[in-house]
Amino acid sequence: MRRWGIGIIFTFMSVAGAEELSTLDSIRSKLLTSAVSLYFNTQGYGTVENVTIDTAKRTINFNLFPQGETQKLSVAIGHYQTATVEKKEYLVLQKVETNRIWLNRIFADHMKEGIKIPLGTAVKGAGSLLLNL
Repeated sequence: MRRWGIGIIFTFMSVAGAEELSTLDSIRSKLLTSAVSLYFNTQGYGTVENVTIDTAKRTINFNLFPQGETQKLSVAIGHYQTATVEKKEYLVLQKVETNRIWLNRIFADHMKEGIKIPLGTAVKGAGSLLLNL
């Protein structure tokens, strides 16, 4: 009987931990989606849609509808991380691949440090913390 009780407690703790992780993952996804969408839109690059994020692998995929073009651009971010530069937080997109060969070559040749996207004042210093938990 005692083993059974310990098993129930362990199972409950595992489920509770999974719920917390799921909530944290959901918050991370919303933060990343907002940062990426806002950045590409305000820079005049185009509209971002269908953002999918794998916070365990730290990858992001999305479609970009470039301003002035009729075909979407599929974008795969092979890795993201956060950085703080002069007290400003950034989401750094690295290993950028698209469905355009020429653009992939530009990223490979000139964007080794990645694309820095400001996380903004909305997160007030919590962006890096939330993304790195």
